[in-house]
Amino acid sequence: MKNAASRLVAACLLVRASHGFAPVISTVGAGISNVRIPSSSLVPPPIMRNKPSIDKAALGAVKGANGIELAGLLFDSTSTAFDAWEWTANLGAPAALVAGAVLVTLSETREAMQPRKTDKNWVRLAKQWFRFLIMSSFALEVVSIFVSTVTGTVLLSHGEQVAKKIVGYTAPLELLHHHLEFEYLTIQIGFLQGLFNWLVAVALEQLIPKNHETKSGSRMNKCMAASIVTLTIWIQAFYNNHLGFYSDYAHVLKRYCVLFMQRYVLCWPIRPLALLYIPSTVGSLVLAWRAFNSPPDEDDDDIG
Repeated sequence: MKNAASRLVAACLLVRASHGFAPVISTVGAGISNVRIPSSSLVPPPIMRNKPSIDKAALGAVKGANGIELAGLLFDSTSTAFDAWEWTANLGAPAALVAGAVLVTLSETREAMQPRKTDKNWVRLAKQWFRFLIMSSFALEVVSIFVSTVTGTVLLSHGEQVAKKIVGYTAPLELLHHHLEFEYLTIQIGFLQGLFNWLVAVALEQLIPKNHETKSGSRMNKCMAASIVTLTIWIQAFYNNHLGFYSDYAHVLKRYCVLFMQRYVLCWPIRPLALLYIPSTVGSLVLAWRAFNSPPDEDDDDIG
């Protein structure tokens, strides 16, 4: 019995030796008591776990793209990023509808909203603001559509990051607010401000007196203009009550101005296109000042 036990122990030791963990055997005698196994051989071998492989080529590509914006952007979850993309796509659709309505309003009122020599000062100013609001509304809606499309491409172009480095957001809009706050605000402001500008422009168009307009018609136009202004104020209140990351719309505009200045004006190294869009912005402001301060004497009733 003792010989069998000793042979069993010796066989086990030989198996361990064949796997690279050879124990030191001092004596193998006839009895099991003659077999001495050092304590070090009783320690179980370390468990070899497969480490995650790292694509060195991809890592080098990311490191080499440090100068490209959003090159190393990674999300906590690609499924959350996909949900955020759906939000951008869904907001682009109503922005396109508003832009279409703006073009219809502009085409129907283009000639009637031309300032005339005989216009009163307030009528002249209302016509000028109407044209400015209607065109800015179209431009804002186009910006909202464009940025939502590009942002959707960015959301679908990046993968997930290592679990130890996750940010911790769980909602799609939290992802946008954390990684793409400027784009998130641009989409919202473009759509909402474009809608506001269009509604106010329509209200101004109702207030401006028309030729051969009866008193009843004038009163009805004033009623509709007041109703549109009331609706605009209510939309503003509803929006403020449903904001998630900001206190109100004024806070949204303030934050957007800060981000815009940091990214496109006060950034270093300077953006190459800043050499074009900064002078263009200054030139547009000068032309706007001249348009709003154009004297009535320079206007001709005949449009040729």
